[in-house]
Amino acid sequence: MTDPLSVPIPGAEIRLYSLERILQTTSDSSGRFEFDAVPNGKYEFEVLAQGFKRFTRPDVSVTGSTQTAKQDHLDLTARMEIASTGSPIVMAPTDIAPPGACGQPESVTYGPRKSSDEDAVAGIVINLYPKMPIAGATLQLLDASGAQIARQQTNARGEFQFKQIAPGPYRIAFQHPGYNSTESFEFWVARENATYITMQAVQRGKFVVCQ
Repeated sequence: MTDPLSVPIPGAEIRLYSLERILQTTSDSSGRFEFDAVPNGKYEFEVLAQGFKRFTRPDVSVTGSTQTAKQDHLDLTARMEIASTGSPIVMAPTDIAPPGACGQPESVTYGPRKSSDEDAVAGIVINLYPKMPIAGATLQLLDASGAQIARQQTNARGEFQFKQIAPGPYRIAFQHPGYNSTESFEFWVARENATYITMQAVQRGKFVVCQ
C-alpha cells in the first residue's frame, strides 16, 4: 500500500470479498500485507485508509497455477489517492455543531456468522450531531443493479436487520421525513460472514461541510 509519492501506508484496512467469505487484514509499518491459505476463487480487493480514497479492484482470481519461488502466491498492490480532509461541521442558520473527525458517514464491520439463521445484515442509524438513534426511518436494501431487494423501518433504538439475503454486493438507501435522504457505500454479504453497518444522517435544514 503506497500513497501517490510511493510512500508506504501502514494500518490500511484490506479486504477480499467473495460470495463465500470475507477475509480481512491490515498493512504493516512498511505498507505490506499478507493473506495466508486463501481458498481458490474470484474476489474483489478493497483497501481503506484514513485520508485516502477507497481503492477497489474487481475480479481478482486466486488459483494454484502461479508459481514463484516454489510457492503459490498472488501479488496485489494499491497506490492510494488523497481524499478530502478536515473536520465536518453540521450547520443551520441557528445551530453550529462542534467539529469532529472527518470521514465516511457510515462504517461497516464483518464477523463470522455463527449460524445460518443469523441476520445477514444488521446495523443502526444515528443522527450525525448530536449522536442519537433515528427511529422510524425507511431503509431499502439495493443490489448491485440498484433494484430493491428488501425494505423495512428502524425500530425505537434505530436498529435494523435483513435476513436471508443472497451473497453479493449491496447498498442501503435511507429515507426519513426529518432527514436528508442518503445512500450507503457498497458493502458485501457472504455466506460465512455477518455484516454490521452504522449509518449516519443529517437533519433537514442542515448540511455538513469539511474544512
